[in-house]
Amino acid sequence: MRRLLLLALAVAASSAPAPAQDAPLPIPNVLLIVREEIKPGEMPAHEQEAIHFVRLQRRANDRLGAEARDGRIALVPVAGNENEVTYVWPYASFAELEKKRKAADSLASGAMRADFEALPDARLHASQRDMIASFRPDLSYNVGRGTRMPQARYVSMQTLRLKPGHEDAYWDARRRILHKAYDAVGANAAFVVFQVRGGGQMGTYYIFRALKSLAELDTNIMAAARAKMGADRDDWDKALDRAVLFNDVSYYAINPRLSIVPAEFAAQDTAGANFWNPPLPERPAAAANRRASARRHHRR
Repeated sequence: MRRLLLLALAVAASSAPAPAQDAPLPIPNVLLIVREEIKPGEMPAHEQEAIHFVRLQRRANDRLGAEARDGRIALVPVAGNENEVTYVWPYASFAELEKKRKAADSLASGAMRADFEALPDARLHASQRDMIASFRPDLSYNVGRGTRMPQARYVSMQTLRLKPGHEDAYWDARRRILHKAYDAVGANAAFVVFQVRGGGQMGTYYIFRALKSLAELDTNIMAAARAKMGADRDDWDKALDRAVLFNDVSYYAINPRLSIVPAEFAAQDTAGANFWNPPLPERPAAAANRRASARRHHRR
């Protein structure tokens, strides 16, 4: 399993110094998004296996300096592919991603080699795709408002694929028409856009929205915004028709047992409960079936 990055939306790279609790962590510039498809019926077994990796990554982080510690947010489906787990790992830059991978690989082949070799691998994956995406603040909406990731319990993730040559026209219409309509509605929601740079089809964008509760979806922001478009509605529909190849929205619950977040991130959860660092279940007996590739730090 690939190390899936801490979901941006409003997350800081774990190497950043601890900010004051009233100073929101910045959105990372780079995300590693790992989408794993698990064999049907194997999700409970997969979670137990992934917990082994969480324990090991936490121990590895204890050995590493603050600038090399890694983390992720784990997302499990509420509406979407029930056999999929998505991990989001955040980085301040491609250089930081490389630096952290090298640091973890060094542990996995050196001081903690035996620990990584002992990771169970029951071959529960049907497929896996790793993608790297860059933050696009110029395409995002309301960044800094709405629910921030430390307070989030759910995430809406829209996958948008645009036709070659039509991307600029689409985003121009989105800013000019849709964002204006959001303003008219008074939408207190942030939509954070990342553009795929590698590992996926070009022209693919991920649009994230952090949610404290699924109850926030009872207000259909898109429908309300469409009603406010007025004479611009036809132009918006034409922009969609000309530019959009694929449009999918999935809702995920955050699984804190499979997430690894820095202390300064968890400290900004104003709910007070220890959501981000729950006690992990007792360690199950190690599976007999292992393979050498499980050594790699990014394979859970």
